Amino acid sequence: MINVNDAGQQGDAHVIRVGNGIHVLIDAGPQELAQTSLVPFLAEHHITSLDLVFISHAHSDHYGGLDALLDHDVEIKKLYFNLPDRQRCEREIPWGCDYQDVQRIRTRLESGGIELREGKTGMRWQLGENSSLKILYAFDGETPPTDRADINDTSLIMKLIHDGFSSLFTGDLNEDIGGYLAAHSDYLSADLLKIPHHGIEPVVPELFLEKVAPRWGLVSTPESFWRGEESARVRNWFSRHDIPVFVSGISGNVSVLIENGELKIRSDLAESDHQN
Repeated sequence: MINVNDAGQQGDAHVIRVGNGIHVLIDAGPQELAQTSLVPFLAEHHITSLDLVFISHAHSDHYGGLDALLDHDVEIKKLYFNLPDRQRCEREIPWGCDYQDVQRIRTRLESGGIELREGKTGMRWQLGENSSLKILYAFDGETPPTDRADINDTSLIMKLIHDGFSSLFTGDLNEDIGGYLAAHSDYLSADLLKIPHHGIEPVVPELFLEKVAPRWGLVSTPESFWRGEESARVRNWFSRHDIPVFVSGISGNVSVLIENGELKIRSDLAESDHQN
């Protein structure tokens, strides 16, 4: 979990590094913070090429960092980015989805020879002998048949399984589709949960968290956001269940190492926000 946050700006960026040399990126953070955090991380670890890139949904704090990657000539071999329809996007004017900017980044990517592929429910990638990544859910406007879903609820929901451990990546999943998945999916359980929507309301219902039943939580958000009232419900749920949470705005970059049947979590600045 790369700390693509500052005091007043949240973002998501998660790098998966497999021992066989495969590199995957789930979300790229906002552009300026990707320049100062994501790009230096990739350079430090000599990552010049990304085999798979997934943008969970069309908000700039998740896709804006693509500009930074392109500016620094980071190779993107395959990119999955489900673009929203104009009507759904423009419902969020002036605060959310920016349809013109989404089209701008699409044009820039395609002019660089990078095809935007569609992520669909059930798609699966074998990353190595003991590693796989699967899209558990991709919003298609039909399942569930709702027109209320906002851009956050179009997030790709992805599960990584490596050496017997599982991690659930949830983008900015909110209460509508989060509640649907909690009621209809039997595959949400995971050892590690990337807490959706930076922990901020209107985030998933508690039933969703119960179905995941994580042993650890990761949340990419500034410390002030995590400590605030809008994160109180999720923060208190983890506290009641005595589940450690690593907050990028407190811990900095957070590394999860799975090796030889063990999972270890290390952070740059601080240990978990165990007391929440």
